[in-house]
Amino acid sequence: MKAFAIMALATWVALALAAPAAANTLPNITDVVVTACGDSLHIAYDVSDPDGDTMDVILYVAGSDVTISADAPGVMGDIGPGIESGPGRTISIDAAAAGLGAQGPFVPRLLAYDGTGYGAEMVAVQSVGGPDFLIDRYEVTNQQFAAFMRSDGYERMEFWIIDDGSLDIEETGWNYAGRFRWTAPHHWDPSAEPPWSTDTKSGAASSPVLGISWFECYAYCKWAGHRLPTSSEWHEAAGLREATYPWGDSQSEGQTLPGFELANIKYGHAGYSFGEFSSDGFEFAAPVGYYSPQGDSPLGLADAFGNVWEWCLDAVTVVNYGTYSCATRPLRGGSWATSAAELGKPFKDLCPLYRIDTAGFRCAADAR
Repeated sequence: MKAFAIMALATWVALALAAPAAANTLPNITDVVVTACGDSLHIAYDVSDPDGDTMDVILYVAGSDVTISADAPGVMGDIGPGIESGPGRTISIDAAAAGLGAQGPFVPRLLAYDGTGYGAEMVAVQSVGGPDFLIDRYEVTNQQFAAFMRSDGYERMEFWIIDDGSLDIEETGWNYAGRFRWTAPHHWDPSAEPPWSTDTKSGAASSPVLGISWFECYAYCKWAGHRLPTSSEWHEAAGLREATYPWGDSQSEGQTLPGFELANIKYGHAGYSFGEFSSDGFEFAAPVGYYSPQGDSPLGLADAFGNVWEWCLDAVTVVNYGTYSCATRPLRGGSWATSAAELGKPFKDLCPLYRIDTAGFRCAADAR
């Protein structure tokens, strides 16, 4: 009997070691501070990964797909592979040696890749109306969402369970994903490389992912160890408790068309037709952070207005569409198709099944 017990224990241990690992939680990058001194740039940041993974920290020029690598001339510090969790990580850059002179103002965008997905830079918000929270500084990009798709995110039911009490049937999103055969965002080709190259409205790695339902956004955030922001949290992070726009109370902030560089929107001012999408340089979605820092909120949220509408968490109200009804979810911030005349009220609610070409998202998390 004793030998049997030992054998049973050994079998249990072997099975436990062979069991699938728990869902991955992506790294968080916070407290990014950039200091310029002449041609030198000093970037300080904190990075944490609850899974204890070492990371590959990647540095981009915000608003483009230009990558600053660890072996680039004049670049040193905590960049590249093998970076461990911790505060006070630093990167030093000789801008001239790194060839950044032609890039104009350098706005860094950091990502931490842990082997599964890309942890993005998050902004800490000390909330006035509720608990403190974190929120992505940038909208989730094609590159980030592709990691979810390649990690079988569309095939793992646990990410699709809506367990916040807002739905009577928690498997609703999972059921819809199967019914409509979702395997990727609406205009992607999963067999292409990269899969977003077939999206004519958001075709770059650093462009915001679009053509996704609220349920897909929910599943991505859950896979990442995060959640969607509530509309109240989004409103607060966008600086709309203090001002009409993220950048202040004036829509143009002293700028005049066509030099407007605060958000990616469709113009509707006198002299610009409502069909004019590209007078800001983009006919459709712009790379995330293209209008940073001048269009940021005081907390540093980029692209809060324009570029893509952003799905938020809350269940708003039940709408009857004739053949079916659904609890709508909030969209906030406007998009590349929002006119300047509409920019002061970029709020609407939509059926969470809709996969429109003007909607994306960003994630949030409870403050730790």
